[in-house]
Amino acid sequence: MDVNASGLHTVFGPVPSRRFGRSLGVDVIPKKLCSMDCVYCEVGRTTMRDIIRKEYIPTSWILRELALRLALRPPIDCVTFSGSGEPTLHAGLGHMICMVKGMTDVPVVVLTNGSLLWKEDVRQDLLAADIVSPSLDAVSEDIFRRVDRPHPRLSAVQVIDGMCKFRKEFKGTYLLEMLFVSGINDGDEEVLRLRDAAKRIAPDKIQVNTILRPPAESWAKPVDHERLLKIRDMLGPTAEIIAPTSLKAGVPSMNMSQDDVLALLRRRAMTVDEIAEAANIDRQAAETTLAVLRVAGLATLVDFGGRQYFDATRD
Repeated sequence: MDVNASGLHTVFGPVPSRRFGRSLGVDVIPKKLCSMDCVYCEVGRTTMRDIIRKEYIPTSWILRELALRLALRPPIDCVTFSGSGEPTLHAGLGHMICMVKGMTDVPVVVLTNGSLLWKEDVRQDLLAADIVSPSLDAVSEDIFRRVDRPHPRLSAVQVIDGMCKFRKEFKGTYLLEMLFVSGINDGDEEVLRLRDAAKRIAPDKIQVNTILRPPAESWAKPVDHERLLKIRDMLGPTAEIIAPTSLKAGVPSMNMSQDDVLALLRRRAMTVDEIAEAANIDRQAAETTLAVLRVAGLATLVDFGGRQYFDATRD
């Protein structure tokens, strides 16, 4: 694997995060290796589904890229392990979290589907993080398999038990995300099951979400806002709807190259305005960059939810 000096093979952004502000992303897994194949995933369909932990990308490469990027002192609110697949599949994750905390004072966040928290080594690796946000989309086994399409060796019971164990051990901020897909996991019965599971897990917050960007499956549709409000109320006082946000006004962004923009699009589809804001360029410059990427066959235009998104061309 060729790793360039800019570090953008595994480090990307900063990007605006609806939950964490300006996030410098760390992508420790090849696209798209995951333990699940969620119908709503904005990265696309899983091409390699596994639950075996390995050093898929050399830890030293990732840390070197991250050190180079942080040396530039980017204006960030956090460093987030996420990206193209499930980060807990990387066997060096715990070491990387500890090393990052020695490089910067901003919080270290891990976004995970939570599917491997039943593994003791995974839980141990995550203990050094400041914020961990697992996802729980279903409790019923049939709905779990419809919405998350997990590895055959995973079950909803196993995943929830792992989340409960981790809650007892983790001293940081525990944010439980629930993403609802219309007609699959948004019915009252399943929401109440999720509420009961969340009571067992006891996160600091339940963060309610739905599909906002082009999903892996075109038939996967978002839940309307009125229904999302009802779901939030059913889940109880710790539940909140994740509201769209932008980068903080008045805070300079890092100037990004065309390759940097493509690196962002490989992780998620973005609008012209989002690219302009993240890349610290005006809208016209963003449109020009995206047009060049489209002509080169590296990016495509996708309509979703009444908005136009640009996405990296998927293999």
